[in-house]
Amino acid sequence: MVHIMYYRINTISFDASRKDEYMAYFDSVRDRIKAISGLQSLNVVETGEGEAVGMAAYDNQASAEEAFPTVKEIMGGMAQFFTGPPELKLGPVMWSLNKEGCDCCGDKCDCGDKCDCC
Repeated sequence: MVHIMYYRINTISFDASRKDEYMAYFDSVRDRIKAISGLQSLNVVETGEGEAVGMAAYDNQASAEEAFPTVKEIMGGMAQFFTGPPELKLGPVMWSLNKEGCDCCGDKCDCGDKCDCC
């Protein structure tokens, strides 16, 4: 079985002088983020001074859409750190490589004895 993940990617401009506060906010909502159904992972990458990209992987498009009200509320709390509106991109994974997974199942191997790849 191939797992089709769906990503929410936000490009964010934030006040670099408030980075520590911004990270403290993330820590304060960690449990709320972990409780989002269908969310597999969230990574925020600092791409420059005052710039970051947040990449959230969901099980599928439906779980990403169901999470929207919670994500909107959490991001609303981050608005105090933004220096411009976030740029949002959404979409399914086209291609993936995970050294821990197998070739036929992608990131999560669930084929058991059905194939010779794992």
